Amino acid sequence: MDELRSEFDSYRSDVDETLGQVLDQLSQEQDTDEREWLHAEAAYLLRLANQRLQLEGDVDGAAALLRTADARLVDADNPALTPVREAIANELAALDAVPQVDRTGLYLALNAQQERISELRLSQEIEEQAVTSSIEQPPTGTFQRQLARFGEELKDLVVVRHHDEALEALITPEQESYLRQSLRLVLEQTQLALLNEEKELYDASIDKALQLLNDYYDTTREETQSVITRLEELQQAEVKPELPDISASQQELARFIENRYETRGQSGGDA
Repeated sequence: MDELRSEFDSYRSDVDETLGQVLDQLSQEQDTDEREWLHAEAAYLLRLANQRLQLEGDVDGAAALLRTADARLVDADNPALTPVREAIANELAALDAVPQVDRTGLYLALNAQQERISELRLSQEIEEQAVTSSIEQPPTGTFQRQLARFGEELKDLVVVRHHDEALEALITPEQESYLRQSLRLVLEQTQLALLNEEKELYDASIDKALQLLNDYYDTTREETQSVITRLEELQQAEVKPELPDISASQQELARFIENRYETRGQSGGDA
């Protein structure tokens, strides 16, 4: 971006110098041709269009400025401006071909997946059931009665957890909370990458989210597969489309103005 700004500053300086010479010459003329002002205004609009596109990524704004500049050239009514208008037409077509990015829609879609993921089951989620007392008849005697009463209380507190895998593979509540929080943070990172137009980080973040889903969530369930499919669709979205070069019209008009100025200086009249 710094190199791009430097190139624009250098090019803008050259164009401004040329325009400054033209305007200085015009200010010395008593009978100024109105077309000169139209040329200068069109050059300024084309420069703004380039800045709007390259520095702000504003495709619609750049296209509007190009159309306004073309209208000024139409008012100038000079066949010599045909190459400039042709370049503008090509640049408008290139801008029209740039894919539209619905960042708001993508952001909300990612947010919706966060809400759905919070309700998904983990692949090692466990079922719980209360322990039934194995004591049918309380033993007699004081100690035996206390033991039986303890057994009755214990069955309301102790649960047995059933799972197909070994006990050490079970996920604790703390681990479950960590996994869910990690996935939420990954999707928030995806949203941030979307807003910052960082395509590589956007793709990498969704890859990480998909990995967490496949590794730790119950992918046999339909709702989990639905989230995975939706994230894969969102990953295909164009976060930062490639922008075209629209500097050709600006360069053509700068050459036209410079040649016109030199011709007038040599002949003392209109070119």
